[in-house]
Amino acid sequence: MKNIHILNLTKILVSKSIHLVNLGLHHLEILNSNYSEQEMLPYPPIFIIGAPRSGSTLLYQVLTNYYDVGYLSNLHARFYGSPSIIERFFHPLKSRRSCDYNSHHGRTEGWLAPSECGEFWYRFFRRKPQYVPFDEADPNKIRQLRGAVRSLVDAFGKPILFKNLNCALRLEPLAKALPESLFIVINRELLDNSHSLLEGRKKLYGNYTTWWSMEPPAIDKLKTLPPHQQVMEQIRHIYTLIERDRKIIGSNRFIDLQYEEFCRDTYCTINRLDIFFRSHGVSLKKLPQLSIPPNFQRRNQIRIDRALYSELTNYTHELEKYR
Repeated sequence: MKNIHILNLTKILVSKSIHLVNLGLHHLEILNSNYSEQEMLPYPPIFIIGAPRSGSTLLYQVLTNYYDVGYLSNLHARFYGSPSIIERFFHPLKSRRSCDYNSHHGRTEGWLAPSECGEFWYRFFRRKPQYVPFDEADPNKIRQLRGAVRSLVDAFGKPILFKNLNCALRLEPLAKALPESLFIVINRELLDNSHSLLEGRKKLYGNYTTWWSMEPPAIDKLKTLPPHQQVMEQIRHIYTLIERDRKIIGSNRFIDLQYEEFCRDTYCTINRLDIFFRSHGVSLKKLPQLSIPPNFQRRNQIRIDRALYSELTNYTHELEKYR
């Protein structure tokens, strides 16, 4: 019992020490950020957005394996207060190798594997409520975000690919801070996406009722629904937000990808992305030493309670009637 207490105390002290280090790095980055807000970034930041369990992590892994882009790795994420410092002095991605395309609920293994780096984004956006409209964003934080991304771009010396799904809940202020940004929207068939979300709930919490991941603005109302409707409406609300903000930001800055097509032919998806990037004056180089699989096998088994899956299927059919 005493050893467990000591272990827990050690974990708390380590966690607080890491937080203090990153707080110091954050302030150091702000002090050294002297960029003009009107100065254009040399490369547009590229964002992968979509619903949870839509295939975004796999897409992130493939693109960071194929293109010579900068990205926030698990090592950068440890120093979220200023990941540009890690990149500027150590250039860890020079040692990266082909990934194994495995992940656990969006988390990848290995120091150089791509990370969502949630703590980096929480430097600039509130944790709760997760949805941040433009008029509720902190103008000072927006300026700091632009400075932090500019520092990252300078440190990498190349375009940066970000994947943080909660960015879909803060698109307007994000686009205001980074008007050069481009957005890749990954979509998945609604039934399969919902199935995977319920599977994730069960694995993480041991039940299907506990809410998991992104919280759209109607979160309180959605939580009153039964689980099969919760996950479907969670997904639908997220893409409705993306569609609304796309019209405000500029639809030409967005490209839609379908997870099923991506799994069937990864190189066809890459070709579409190449055309999209070139249309915005961005030419991404291929990494010569790494390769990607031509396709990925999709799972087709029912992995949740069959009665619950039937409810999912029936609700899908109901929604299709009103399209």
